[in-house]
Amino acid sequence: MKKWSLILFVILLLGIPTAIRVNRSKREVRKEESAVPVVVTIPKMGNVIKVMSFSSKIKGIDQAAIYPDLMGRFLRFTVEDGQRVREGEIIAYIELEIPGVERKPISVESPISGVISLSPLDRGEPITQQVPIAQVARVDRVKVEFDVPEKFHLKKGTPIKVDILSLNKKFTGEIIKASAFYNPKSRTQRVQGIIQNPDNEIIPGMFARVWVEVARESNVVTISPDAIIGTAGKYVYIARGGLSVEAPVVTGLEIDSLVSIREGVALTDTIIIVGQYIVKDSARIDIKEVR
Repeated sequence: MKKWSLILFVILLLGIPTAIRVNRSKREVRKEESAVPVVVTIPKMGNVIKVMSFSSKIKGIDQAAIYPDLMGRFLRFTVEDGQRVREGEIIAYIELEIPGVERKPISVESPISGVISLSPLDRGEPITQQVPIAQVARVDRVKVEFDVPEKFHLKKGTPIKVDILSLNKKFTGEIIKASAFYNPKSRTQRVQGIIQNPDNEIIPGMFARVWVEVARESNVVTISPDAIIGTAGKYVYIARGGLSVEAPVVTGLEIDSLVSIREGVALTDTIIIVGQYIVKDSARIDIKEVR
């Protein structure tokens, strides 16, 4: 009996170190397996350019509503809709209604030169001084107006691109007027742009989409916005020596594909852009791809 006890004791004594080595080996394997797979990127120097679009309606560079000087009844137009007229040219006649008094029809003149758009009026229809009988606009150049958020500030001379959807054409122009003050209610800046219209194909009232560069940061460190974590206090994870290192950052201008980094990241850093929400500071990582 003692002999078997001694044999059992020897077996256990020899087996314990082996078991310890096996368990230690398993822990090391599990430790290796716990590394978080990540995708990384390298920061680059570049430009971050923010372009915004705004809706607008086309207006003539000079545009005016035409009102009669006196009330009466409409007689007739002397011009055709869409016709070019000169400043001071008679465009219509109205008849005054004064009981017992015969008067010649009163003429209505265009206040400026341009293309005229006539209101649909029938003979004998009452005319007041509150409703225009026509619109006239100078259209060799046309303008667009839009409001820019106060975080941006545009200046005269800034280039614009204008997409006229009904014509399926794009035109280039520039800002000719930008308010120095902001609307206190909407917190926006009123901006006016101009485009050339030599063929008179752009007509006042057409819908337009205006594209303009509102901000730019040049020669700055840039990374993908996907790497940024947090809102008030922003940070990224840097891959360094097989570990993730949390690094606070100060960001600048951001667009869909790029964000400028003002502080916290160097061009020599490797930034985690996939897996950044899983890792913690000083976590083991396994780099699967560099983008």
